[in-house]
Amino acid sequence: MANSELNKNMSDPRIKAFVSLDAGLTRGFTIESLQKIKIPSLIIGAGVDIGDTNTQLESGYVQELLPKSSSTYIIIPDAMHFSFIQICKSDAIDILNQEKEGEGIICKDGGSRDRSEIHREITHLIVDFLSKTFSNYKN
Repeated sequence: MANSELNKNMSDPRIKAFVSLDAGLTRGFTIESLQKIKIPSLIIGAGVDIGDTNTQLESGYVQELLPKSSSTYIIIPDAMHFSFIQICKSDAIDILNQEKEGEGIICKDGGSRDRSEIHREITHLIVDFLSKTFSNYKN
């Protein structure tokens, strides 16, 4: 039996725009629900696939279904899914791998730039998007 709570309108008039950073599990959104989103959006995806967060299947899925007139899609080629989280301590990879082998991946990025440089790019993209979006905004 379908849960009626999942079908109710969840829109919030206070939300005027949104930013998504390499979202995962997006294929859980229905086509119809994504097509109804009319507010400006910035969808940023990671260009390096770590095996289960392919940007075309995740952020790309969202972007494909959002109205093109109000959405912007950007892929950061040398970012991985975890590039969007905090900067790791210098010995974090070893510590994480000691805890559980393979967990150190959350402190790795996909290219020659370090995470702080990727964060600066993300910050610039977000500030630029929000500045343009709200430059003429009036309550």
